[in-house]
Amino acid sequence: MKRHVYELIDEKVYEHELQNGLRLFIIPKKGFQKTFVTYTTQFGSLDSTFKPHNEDQMITVPDGVAHFLEHKLFEKDGDEDLFTAFANDNAQVNAFTSFDRTSYLFSATDNVDSNIIRLLNMVETPYFSKETVDKEKGIIAEEIKMYQEQPGYKIMFNTLRAMYHNHPIKVDIAGSVESIYDITKDDLYTCYETFYHPSNMVLFVVGDVDPEHICSLVEAHEAQRDKTNQPNIQRGSVDEPLEVVTPFVKEEMKLQSPRLMLGFKNKPYVETPQRYVQRDLEMTLFYELVFGEETDFYQMLLTEDLIDESFGYQFVLEPTYSFSIITSATQQPDKLKDVLLSELLKYRGNLQDEEAFNLLKKQFIGEFISSLNSPEYIANQYAKLYFEGVSVFEMLDIIENITLESINETTKQYLNLDNIVDSRLEIKK
Repeated sequence: MKRHVYELIDEKVYEHELQNGLRLFIIPKKGFQKTFVTYTTQFGSLDSTFKPHNEDQMITVPDGVAHFLEHKLFEKDGDEDLFTAFANDNAQVNAFTSFDRTSYLFSATDNVDSNIIRLLNMVETPYFSKETVDKEKGIIAEEIKMYQEQPGYKIMFNTLRAMYHNHPIKVDIAGSVESIYDITKDDLYTCYETFYHPSNMVLFVVGDVDPEHICSLVEAHEAQRDKTNQPNIQRGSVDEPLEVVTPFVKEEMKLQSPRLMLGFKNKPYVETPQRYVQRDLEMTLFYELVFGEETDFYQMLLTEDLIDESFGYQFVLEPTYSFSIITSATQQPDKLKDVLLSELLKYRGNLQDEEAFNLLKKQFIGEFISSLNSPEYIANQYAKLYFEGVSVFEMLDIIENITLESINETTKQYLNLDNIVDSRLEIKK
C-alpha cells in the first residue's frame, strides 16, 4: 500500500490497487466522529456509446441507462430494504449519477466495517428482471417530468440543446420519458458488466480508520470475486461543430418572473489534467472578480432590479466540451443581457485589480483548507478529480500557480463572446 504525505496541509493518503483492478484510497482523519465512504464507477450519462468487453463492435444504448442502473442497484432479489439496513447500522446511504460518473456512498458514526461490506455487496450484486425493470420505468418517468417542471432545470437543458448539435451533454442525465421506455434488462446487464468492472471503479474511505485494517477488509471481500484486471473501456467519440445550434431559444411556462440564461460555447483544448483544473479555477475566479457579490457591478444589478437572488454563473471544462453560463430571473432580460455582455467585453483578458485578485485568492485558499475538515467534501472531490488525473490535495499548489496574467490568458482562450446562446423562459399567459 502506497502512502502519499502532504506536509503543507498535514494530510496522508493511502493508495492500493487490488489484483482485480479496483483502486482503494484511505484518508485517515484522527478524532473525526463520522466516516464517509464512496464507491464510484466512471460511468455517467455521456457514456451511451461504447465497446463492451470481449466484443468487436461499438454499441449504443438508450439515454438514461447510467441513472437507471443507479436506481436498480438498490433493489435486490428479496425483501431487504437497504436504506433500513444501513440506518440500523448507524449509516445513511445515498447515490447520484452525473454526466461522467455514478457514486454510491454512505456516512456512518459506527459499524464502519459492516457498512463497507454492505455497500460493496449492494453495488456488486446486480439483480434485474423484466418485471422490476418495467416497474422502474414508470417511477423514473415521473421523476423526469418533475424535473422538467423546475425553471432552473428547464432553462439549463434548453440552453445546452441550443448549444450542442451532437454531444450527449445536451441530454438529460436521466434520459427522456421516451428513452427510458426503450431500456431493457439486457441493456442494464451489458452496461453493468462493462462499466462496473472493478478496474473502472474506485473506493474512498475517509474518517478515523486504520488504513491497514480497511485494506485487509476490502482485499478479503474482493478476493471472493472472479474478476481480473481489464483494459480501459473504449468509449464513443463525438463530432461536435464549434458553432451553436441556434443563438436564441425561448419557452413559456408557469413562472413568477421571466428568466434569462446566456451560454457561451467554447472549444475544448487538449491539455494536461493539472492545466484543466487550473483553467477551471481561473475562470471561476474571473467570474467572481467581475460578477461576485462584493463587486460594484453586482450591487448595481440589484439596485436597478435587473437580477434577484437566483443570479449565478458557472464555467465547465471537460476534455470533450466546455461552456460558461450566466443566469438570473429578471423583468428586463434585454437590458440585463446588454450590461452583462458589456462587462464581459470590458474585462475579458483585461483584469487589472491586483488587490482584489490577491484578496479573492486568499479567500479561495482559506475555503479550500477549511473544506478539508469535511470527509464528504474530500471523498466526493477526490473521486471527481481522480478520474481526471488529479489529486484533491494538489489543489493548493494549483491555486498558488494562478496569477492575474494567467486568468487573463485563460479568459481569452475559454470565453468565446461570439459563440453565444440567449435562452429565455417567459411567463405563460
